Amino acid sequence: MIHFPRPDFKVLFATAAVSICLASCSMAGDEDRARVTVIDDGEPSIKPVGIKLNYASATARAAIARGLVGFDEQGRVVPALAARWIVTDDGLSYIFRLNEAKWDDGRQVTAERIARLLRERIAELRPSRLGKDLEAIDEIISMTGRVIEIRLKSPHPNFLQLMGQPEMGLFRAGHGAGPMSQIENDRTYTLGMFNQVTSDAENEEEDDSSPNEQPVDDPRRVTLRSESAAKALARYTAGYTDLLLNGQFHHLPLVDEAGVNSNDLRLNPVAGLFGFKFMRANGFWSLPENREILSMAIDRPALLTSFPNVTAWQSRQKIIPDALNVADINARPDWTGMNMQERQQFVREHVRRWEALEGPILPLTIAVPDAAGADILFLRVRSDLRRVGLDARQVSLNQEADVRLIDEIAPYDSAQWFLSQLTCAKTPVCLNDADSKIAEANAATNLQIKARLYAETEVILVQHYNYIPLAVPVRWSISRPGQRGFAVNPRGWHPLNPLVGIPIS
Repeated sequence: MIHFPRPDFKVLFATAAVSICLASCSMAGDEDRARVTVIDDGEPSIKPVGIKLNYASATARAAIARGLVGFDEQGRVVPALAARWIVTDDGLSYIFRLNEAKWDDGRQVTAERIARLLRERIAELRPSRLGKDLEAIDEIISMTGRVIEIRLKSPHPNFLQLMGQPEMGLFRAGHGAGPMSQIENDRTYTLGMFNQVTSDAENEEEDDSSPNEQPVDDPRRVTLRSESAAKALARYTAGYTDLLLNGQFHHLPLVDEAGVNSNDLRLNPVAGLFGFKFMRANGFWSLPENREILSMAIDRPALLTSFPNVTAWQSRQKIIPDALNVADINARPDWTGMNMQERQQFVREHVRRWEALEGPILPLTIAVPDAAGADILFLRVRSDLRRVGLDARQVSLNQEADVRLIDEIAPYDSAQWFLSQLTCAKTPVCLNDADSKIAEANAATNLQIKARLYAETEVILVQHYNYIPLAVPVRWSISRPGQRGFAVNPRGWHPLNPLVGIPIS
């Protein structure tokens, strides 16, 4: 039996609770007010500019800087700056008709300016997580005062989901176009109804000196905080947060200790990558058939049951979700028909043969977050490896390691995103042949050919074992019962404006 270490969470929560300002004004039960806290493992900051946005900054940007489209609380693409759009039959052209809209200084939103801002933003985002996806855009054209055409190099069936990402929200000279406005950024980031100011020079966008009229005040407010998991949970249990966002698997032990009502915990059915990515392949691990041994040795169902709060957590043995499979192409490993005992016996014999010829196998170094949930995961995996004659050593994410735990949500529903995370641009243990086939698929104009090429690439990468899938990612939220404008969704994305009844367009 494995005995997992349990930190003194009571002390941790007591310390966090003391640091919370309990003089905060309670707004419970007021539909015009919502208090949101985002869990952040790094610096708890909210800066909705730049290209590498943490979750809180992305949430703030989506609230104050609309793109052509956005996401609603159900994770569906909805109109934002664009009122509607059409897609040509070949999938190579998206034509958007803009809403009548203004920037928060009262200037009129025009197609010419939006086209220019989009081109600038796409160039700025080249080194970001969306950079490779945005390479699909060939040209952005302002057709009339309110119509924009975006032409693609090849069809991208999930292009609207890409354009709805928070990074695609636009600023003009520091001004957004809603659906909300930043009111203050002191101890909390406070947002209210978008300032519907008017300008004496609505169509003279280059003239930034015109005076603005002050808008009529709207009582609807959202306060946004970014805090560590312990502080965020302490704030929630003390009654000073209505909604807690961006919980991940390694925070789950804190939820137990905080005493959160199980009915308040909401699990988003997200898709993405959760597993071990090889960062170096030395000695025993340099061969794909030995990396396959690692995948066979891990008892995924037992691993997931170490986190009882997420009974719906699903294990994975392949890269791309089943929903994106192509008929007649099976990317599952050959050993999936074996039970766990058969797999363990096979691995033991393989390890014995190797060590008899090559000598002892060094422990596998595994980089995971510095958190209790990650410790539980590591210890479970190490126990599985020790059962078959292997061993592992835990290191932090900022240290060199053989494998690194990858925990990322797919921004849109496409096989291309999953495969692109395993290219030579993203990981040192890679295959040029797989990269070439991905490039061929990206360039294909026939959607059936494109899907088949992606599926064939998955087979190649599954057999290469530079990535060991474990499960789908976990993204959870904690919400008060009946919270307005909140819903679990497959994007794991929760916009602020629906929380107080403010439409996005």
